[in-house]
Amino acid sequence: MPFLLLVVGMLAGALVCILVISTTLAAGSFRIPTLEKENAALAKQQQQLQQQVSQDQAPSVIAQRAEQLGMKPVQQLEFLNVKTGKVSSNAATGATAQINVPGYTP
Repeated sequence: MPFLLLVVGMLAGALVCILVISTTLAAGSFRIPTLEKENAALAKQQQQLQQQVSQDQAPSVIAQRAEQLGMKPVQQLEFLNVKTGKVSSNAATGATAQINVPGYTP
């Protein structure tokens, strides 16, 4: 008789464990579609933000925004000699010379 009660008790415990596991898995499966939709929306938002950053990095957009801020394009580069206080168009000799700066087009 005690052996029979032990077997019935173990079967009842196993049944309860299976029920808990099944319920937990079912609850988790309801969250999966919601999380997938949220993931898709966030991926779309990330793509839009990356596209916006790429557009905002375009030289024409940067120039337009700089102009809106009151900045003006440099007509000729000038250098200030801190020791003498003189302004020249060539830092080394003080004479007008060809300036080789990447990205600078006079």
